[in-house]
Amino acid sequence: MSVPCSDQEFRPVKTKAASLPPGVTAERCWCGRVAKVKQVEDFSDWFGMKFFMCASYEHDPPRSSASSSTRPPSPPPLCKWFHWIDTEQPDWAREEVEEKQRRAWATFFEEERWEKVRANEKAERERQIQKLRAEQARNREVNRRGWMMRLHVGLQTKRFAGRLVKRKGRD
Repeated sequence: MSVPCSDQEFRPVKTKAASLPPGVTAERCWCGRVAKVKQVEDFSDWFGMKFFMCASYEHDPPRSSASSSTRPPSPPPLCKWFHWIDTEQPDWAREEVEEKQRRAWATFFEEERWEKVRANEKAERERQIQKLRAEQARNREVNRRGWMMRLHVGLQTKRFAGRLVKRKGRD
């Protein structure tokens, strides 16, 4: 069983090496090693904050292998100690996080605006298509009525011509 971390609520994941702030003395962890200084890189409430951590904090225990001759040498025992140096997020880090949030919201609103524009364009295309289809339907109806009218006129003309021929034949 490993010794628990000194602050269980947060364990930094993305970090980078940092320098010891002025006026702060180096500390030793539970296993007696001089602790190294790290800075949080995750964009979170702890971004930019510095902390001490054990030099062997990042080591994982070796995986078990079939034979001891192929197993690499074991790293130092895992010590999960760390201690915050900063109690508040630095101003520059807070400003950077706020700027990143502002850009993220601006991007979100821009995407939302473009979605509305695309939806309006699509609705306008649909209206145009419906208008075109209605016009085509009217034209088909007019053409059908015109054809029927021409057919009707043609039949009447044939009947009239037939009657004329019969009258001329009688006369």
